Parts: sequence; structure tokens; C-alpha cells
Amino acid sequence: MENQINNLQTERRFEWRTIDLFNLLMYFCCVFLLIHFMSNETKRLFEHRIIVLVAAIGIWRYSWWFLNLIRALIYEFITFPSLRIKANMLYESGWKPPHVYFVIASYKEEKATTEALLECMLRECRSLAVPATLYLSADPYDEKIVRAYVRKHVGKMPFQVIAIRQTLPDKRIALGQCLRSLSRSGVIKDAPVILMDGDALMTEGTLKKCVPFFHLNPKLDALTTDEKAIFHGPKWMAEMTELRFAQRHLMMQSHALSKRVLTLTGRLSMFRSQVITAPDFIERLENDYIDHWLWGRFRFLSGDDKSTWYLLLKNKSEMLYVRDTMVYTVEHIEGNGFQRTLQNLLRWSGNMLRNNGRAIALGPRKVPPYIWWCLIDQKLVIWTSLVSPIAAILLTIKLGWAFITVYIAWLGLSRMAVSLFIFRYAGRIHLSFPFLIYILQISNALIKIYILFRLPRQRWTNRGNNSSQTLESGLMVKNVMATYLTALYTSALVLFLALYTGTLEIYSWAEISRALKQLLGFY
Repeated sequence: MENQINNLQTERRFEWRTIDLFNLLMYFCCVFLLIHFMSNETKRLFEHRIIVLVAAIGIWRYSWWFLNLIRALIYEFITFPSLRIKANMLYESGWKPPHVYFVIASYKEEKATTEALLECMLRECRSLAVPATLYLSADPYDEKIVRAYVRKHVGKMPFQVIAIRQTLPDKRIALGQCLRSLSRSGVIKDAPVILMDGDALMTEGTLKKCVPFFHLNPKLDALTTDEKAIFHGPKWMAEMTELRFAQRHLMMQSHALSKRVLTLTGRLSMFRSQVITAPDFIERLENDYIDHWLWGRFRFLSGDDKSTWYLLLKNKSEMLYVRDTMVYTVEHIEGNGFQRTLQNLLRWSGNMLRNNGRAIALGPRKVPPYIWWCLIDQKLVIWTSLVSPIAAILLTIKLGWAFITVYIAWLGLSRMAVSLFIFRYAGRIHLSFPFLIYILQISNALIKIYILFRLPRQRWTNRGNNSSQTLESGLMVKNVMATYLTALYTSALVLFLALYTGTLEIYSWAEISRALKQLLGFY
């Protein structure tokens, strides 16, 4: 772990590799050969009107994606560099924050991971040379590791640990207890409060790069950074994580151009002290909830990062994405990788959907119009993502297996077109990205449709297999209603596509009447 810490990149750099370029060339050769050896009859299927519909949706989706790319480039090369120059000048002038507070809720992390986190934290505090306090809510196992490491390595630096014993595997309560303790201790105004997970590692210069922004902009109440992973698990999961963080890096820069982001990641986010320690803020973080027309009022289990984001969004607080600062998360995957991936997708999708509706309800007066539309788009994409796979199945049934080759060629070209841009943000060419983009598109859409009508259903295996328990009366009726609505919406989409593709035909009343007469024997 020590060697890994020393080799952590502080920001993304692109790496050209010969094998990657060769694989990319082979990919395009395969797609070319697939199209080249199609029969003329098969090629004519490209003219089918479903391709027109898919292309129309594709133009809309890719135009929206391209707009985010342009915004990300503007933020990267114009907006953020000027902010970085001002922040560096402020720090070099001798300015420093009066104090730095860390809040960590750790739950049975591996010893090596906890010690690596502390090593990075102490290094950053020494570099900044200001008093620091760590508010730790942890299992007794984690607390013992932290105290032993700090006693051995803290030396004479002004670093204090205040431990709050975690009695329940509930991260929200743990964070709330830490913030209440911080508030009672007399928190210093405008000091940065850093919320971190127990598996997050700060790279060199994280505090120097981030904390000056709060002094430069009095309206800034929170910021978050870029992320990568130190992955211990199946290679395909590591590739999926790389894709996820590369897409995140692109989209966060686009959103930050509107002085907002769509999430304040729980791995590491920084907040202005008087904002995050406000009593109403802590209360809502601990017991965040929504009132649902079908399920009534229910409490959020995970998604504390979405709760902090929503509360700041509601208060019109500005947020910042620090694109040149990297935080690593240590991922240890044990057991079934597919099951872990499914659990993560369920949790992430649920957190998004549980907060999406109420954020949209704030309206474009409280939420910057671009961010407001991004929230609406998150719901639209659930359904548009399923148009091409459902249409492909229907047309294969109607036209035969030849259409599959047309569909594969379309996927190969369209997903690679997106991947070519994402490669830049991932740091190298990953040939798996076109396939993973499609797989995640379908799986995310299906999972979100399932959760859309079952928002209270929550499970968090990262916190001792914590799950929500819904035992109120009428549960069976509500489950039946949720199943009915899921079937109704998906059936409507399939029916529309079946009619559009011609898999099902619409008959006139005269034709229906004639068929009924023949069936009943009236000629």
C-alpha cells in the first residue's frame, strides 16, 4: 500500500500504448468487415424506419452528450484555469485557513486502508501547517487502528482525534453525531470541513489546491474533486469503474460551468463550516426523507452525499468541481462480482431517483436552468435507452436474424464514437468501453424502471448489509400497484415500438368486423 500511495497521480494524464492502438485498429477492421460482407438485402435494412427513429433519438442523445463535452472543454481550458491561478496566488501570498476539520464515518475497513488514509491525511496537514481535528465515528475495530497510528506518527503537529463511538451501522447517524460534536466544540467560521469515506486517499497537494477557493468566493459552500480507484477485484469490474469515473470527470466539468454539480461525492467533499454545522442541515442529513404518493413518508438509508447536495441546491449555494485534484478510493471486491455490481447499481440508481424528483420540483428559478434540464434528462434517458434494444428484438422477430448484424454494426460504430472522447478522460484507450457503455445503458435503464415505482426499497451491504424495512399496513396492495405500474409503462413502450416497426399492424374496424364474421361463421 505504501508504494501505491507514493505512485498516486495527482491529476489525469493520457498514456499512449502501442497495444491499445493496435486493438483499436482491429476493432474498426472488424466493424468494417461486418458491414462489407453484408448482403445487399441486409444492407437495405439500414433504410428501415426504425433506424430513422433510433438515429433520431441517437442524434438527440449524442447532441446532448456533445454539448456536455463542449462545456467540459470550456471549463477545463478557460473557466477553471483562471480560478486555479487565483487560488495559487492566494496560497503563495501566505494565506491559510484558520483550522481544518475532517469528518469520517468508518465501518470495519481493512487496517491497511485505514492506515493509508491516515498517512495521506497527516501528510496533507503537515504541508498546510494549520491545526487540524479529525472527528471519527467508527466501529471499535477502526477506532483502535486510528488511535494507534496517530499516537505513533502525529509527532508534535497540532492534530487532534475526537472519536464518537458508532453504535449502529448507519452512516447518516454517524455523520450527524460527528457534526453535532463539531458544532458544540465551537467551530471556526469559514473553516473547511472535509467529509470523507474511510477508504478515500488524498493525493499530494489536495488541501493546498482546494481550501483557497472558499476564501476567494464567499458564495461557495461546497466543492468536490476528481476520483479514481485502487481496485482489488475482477478486471472487468476495474474497467467498469474506469469508465464510470471517466464519464463522471467529463460530466462534472460540464455541470460546474453552471456553478453547481449533480452530486457531492461521499468519498471526499469539502464544505463551509457554518453551513454544514447548521442544526437544520444536520437534522435533515440524519433523517432525510420524501413523501411519496404511493409509499407515504420514508427515510433515506444511503445517499448522504445526495442529501447534502440537495440541501445546498435548495439554498442556492454555489458548488465547485476541482478538476485537477485527485482522490483515490480503495475497492476490495470479495465474492460474486456480478452481485456486488448489481447491488451498487441498485444503490446508485435509487439514490438518484429518490432525489431527482424533489430537485426538479425546485424549478429553474432556484436551480440553474442547465442543471435543471440535466435533472429532467436523467429521467428521460431511462426510457430512451431501451428504444433500440426493444426495437432490435421486435425486428429480429419480424425480419429474421439478418437484422442482428445491422444492429451490431450500428452499436459498434455509435458506442465507439462516444468512447473515442471518453478515452481522453480515462487516461488511455480501453477497448472494453463500447461494450460496457451499452451493457450499463441497458442494465441502468432496467434497474431504474424497477426502482422508479419502489423508491423505499433500499439495501446497503457496505454498512453491514443494512436494509430498509417497510412493514406498514397495505404493503401487499402497494407492491401490487408498483408491479402494475411497471408493467403498464413498459408495455406501453413495447406496444408503441411494435406498432412503429410494423411487428404489430393496426386494422380498420371494417377489417376487424369482417374477421369476426368469418370466425363466427357469418359470410
